Amino acid sequence: MNDSPSSDSNTNFTTNKLIAYALGVLLSLGYGFSCQYIVKAETTDIPSHLLVMSYGFVFILPFTIGYITVYFSQKSTRDVIAFRIFAPWLTVTLSLLLTMIAGLEGTICLIMALPIYLLMGSLGGITAGIVANIKDRKRNHLILAGLLFLPFGSGYMEQGIEMPSENRHVYTSIVIEADQDTVWSNITAIPLITEEQNGFFYFMGFPKAKEATLSYPGVGGVREAKFEKGLEFTETITEWIPNKKIVFTIKSNPEFTPLTTLDPHVVVGGDFFDTLEGGYELEELDQGRIHLHLYSEYRLSTRFNFYASLWGDFLMRDIQNNILRVIKLRCENQFKQK
Repeated sequence: MNDSPSSDSNTNFTTNKLIAYALGVLLSLGYGFSCQYIVKAETTDIPSHLLVMSYGFVFILPFTIGYITVYFSQKSTRDVIAFRIFAPWLTVTLSLLLTMIAGLEGTICLIMALPIYLLMGSLGGITAGIVANIKDRKRNHLILAGLLFLPFGSGYMEQGIEMPSENRHVYTSIVIEADQDTVWSNITAIPLITEEQNGFFYFMGFPKAKEATLSYPGVGGVREAKFEKGLEFTETITEWIPNKKIVFTIKSNPEFTPLTTLDPHVVVGGDFFDTLEGGYELEELDQGRIHLHLYSEYRLSTRFNFYASLWGDFLMRDIQNNILRVIKLRCENQFKQK
């Protein structure tokens, strides 16, 4: 009986902590979703996809979401370092999921954004834990108010700065148990792919390769590479060495690609990403054994190429390795039947 008041006090204390945390979660979720919704409404002359791909929305927005989550928590809770670091993970993840469910973002963009959202959310939570313990409520509120508007302010200011651009190269290869003739015939044109295709980005919804037709062999010939969901590329041959090497320029036609094919931020030929060139090279290791090399060059134009390049290289490598696996399977089956 003597323990009852203490037990009630502990219960109330725990309840208050949960209520404070729930408040922080709800406020941060409401803020994050509202920012995305306002931008998507395109109430300004700046296209929404340019604002969303700014430092303000990729780095500052998740920082602010994490900040709000911890800022409104009770002092005893936010003084725990682990809480400052990991509590924002729930809110930044839910914020991304809400935008996807509402149709504001796609799965591919969500996956690409998640690592940086988790990191910046934690930094925001750590900062909030430090600031909130400073006994100057007026200054603390001013800092919070400034953070609320910072994603928009930063996003708008960035539009006056030229978008950086760089060309990147991705190299992949595979060893095939077949002769040069067999391998060559399977890379100049690729008949309809019925084999199973596996890859991280395919699982995330990126269109799978279907086929590649060739107008005629030799320099100037045109390969029409087709993917699922209406994604197509025109590949013009610039170098042709039979049984040795083929190189081609790659031109995408984003204006003819259905809007539902890719997220706006990863549209091939769009503002941020484009494929430029590709090629195959055959290296004969010994009789009946070929080392097939596949490379590509692509353009990346974001304000944070240092991060986007990790995903860009991963995407191109994922696609190329899948194509090489299909070619290897076909070549080896055909060679065995000779």
